Amino acid sequence: MKKTKKYYIGIDLGGTNVVAVIVDKNGKIYGKRQFPTFGEKGPEFVIKNIVNNVKEIISEGRIFIEEIKNIGIGSPGPLDSKKGIIMGAVNLPGWRYVKLKKEIEKYLKVKTGVENDANCAVYGEKWIGAGKNVNNVVGFTLGTGVGGGIIIDGKLIRGANYNAAEIGHTSLNPDGRLCKCGAHGCLEQYASASAIANTAKEKIRNGSKSIITEIVKGDINKVTSKVVYEALISGDKLAKDVWDEFIKYLGAGVANIIQTLNPEMIIIAGGVINAGKYLFEPLKKAIKKQTFPQTYEIVKIVPAKLGELAGAIGAAGIVINEPDYYGL
Repeated sequence: MKKTKKYYIGIDLGGTNVVAVIVDKNGKIYGKRQFPTFGEKGPEFVIKNIVNNVKEIISEGRIFIEEIKNIGIGSPGPLDSKKGIIMGAVNLPGWRYVKLKKEIEKYLKVKTGVENDANCAVYGEKWIGAGKNVNNVVGFTLGTGVGGGIIIDGKLIRGANYNAAEIGHTSLNPDGRLCKCGAHGCLEQYASASAIANTAKEKIRNGSKSIITEIVKGDINKVTSKVVYEALISGDKLAKDVWDEFIKYLGAGVANIIQTLNPEMIIIAGGVINAGKYLFEPLKKAIKKQTFPQTYEIVKIVPAKLGELAGAIGAAGIVINEPDYYGL
């Protein structure tokens, strides 16, 4: 008896971990797994590791591979989403011109689409998360860097050669901090989780006093955005200065997007959203100062809902809802 193809797999390929989910066409989850990427072992090992884990979660869910209609993969870029080729990935050593779509299809015999990971995360939120039923959404993912995704009139904006929405690499200060991309003053150098930690470290090394030093027991290398937040809510002045700077730059970056695209919703993702009112209240004030009343009044600025599953769910959602784009 021929199996009905009613399930989809979404994979979020990260520099440290991979997240995979099995869903149906409505986004209901039937299986999920997170496992180490082992990126240092190269693309061939990573791909086989993904394949093996996918086979295992399919088996655990008592699902047959023949019931999987499509696979969607969110990957760091730059990449060619039409051909499913990773052109290069900073956090994945050796990933230059990797034919990811072709390799996954070879091993699993399931049609596969490959998309930018930040695009997938925003798509997931638009599909069944914070942005459900909203047609004009921009997402900011605050982590090691700043990822972005743009959906206008319900459609993902990919750009002329599929590298649109690199929001983290929009410049706020051409004479500012040097970014890993080679440019100066990129948003992610001031408004990422890493930037919060780096700014605090810099100030402490320059002689500023803070309870942060006590929290990390003198090891400044252990300072993270979470540590800065702990010091902030304890009333630490240095932490407040660092946080205020972070809010100022993030506010400017979000305001630029609002003025450019006039979206209905801005979704903020990443561990920083756990700061709650300490993030969203001052951020909204900063954005309001730098936008037209007409564009500010219509936009909602909200936290993401799907957490670490957003990218994998979005990867599945895209191949469910836009299969033709990937030739599926």
